Amino acid sequence: MSYFVTVTFDLNNLNMSPHGNNVYTKITGALEEIDFSKVVTGKQKKTLQLPSNTYVAEFDDDVEHQSEVIDFVKVELKKIFARYSVTGKYFISAGKNWAWKIGAF
Repeated sequence: MSYFVTVTFDLNNLNMSPHGNNVYTKITGALEEIDFSKVVTGKQKKTLQLPSNTYVAEFDDDVEHQSEVIDFVKVELKKIFARYSVTGKYFISAGKNWAWKIGAF
């Protein structure tokens, strides 16, 4: 079994970043380097796009507790924010035996 990890964030004062509006593309690339994606694949092998600034990854469960996975992701996200001179709030969730639903209203 593995951990399913979700990360979402909002950035502050983006216009002050030396990377400008392109920073989202750069952050996406950096998150992809640690296996996060902007898409999920459903049971019917249909690939679905996640909402803006939401990323998911699957990590092996070779750690004792899911809090270790969250701590790892937090450290990596902090490095990415620092690399691109941005600040903001984030949400990280990790769990086993997960279920998800995606849709629009």
